[in-house]
Amino acid sequence: YTFIASSAASDVYKRQAYGCSGSGSSGGTTAASLSDFEYPLTSTDIGGGQEVYAEFCEGCHPGGEEGDGPKISDARATPAQMRWKVRTGGDDMPAFGPDKISKEKLDAVLAYTETFGAIQR
Repeated sequence: YTFIASSAASDVYKRQAYGCSGSGSSGGTTAASLSDFEYPLTSTDIGGGQEVYAEFCEGCHPGGEEGDGPKISDARATPAQMRWKVRTGGDDMPAFGPDKISKEKLDAVLAYTETFGAIQR
């Protein structure tokens, strides 16, 4: 993924949440700015994050590598960029709203993905 950061208040990202088949919704946030996701990552729950990753992410990003989705290992995204991508989806990636992955579980996933360089605090 290409992560685009912008601080402009008028720069609102609007995405339709698509499932892997290119249709349907996973309950994601369809309009959100990156700034909505800019808060400190405090989770250290790597084990819990690994469990959630296995359920929702592993199928497309096996071990953080390319699968049906692109390689995310060594992406070095900010926590806000990764939260935004998970919540809004895009392209063939489904959006995962808080009804699917809670805020706490999402931050645990980020703690786990930090172990293979997908995010950088």
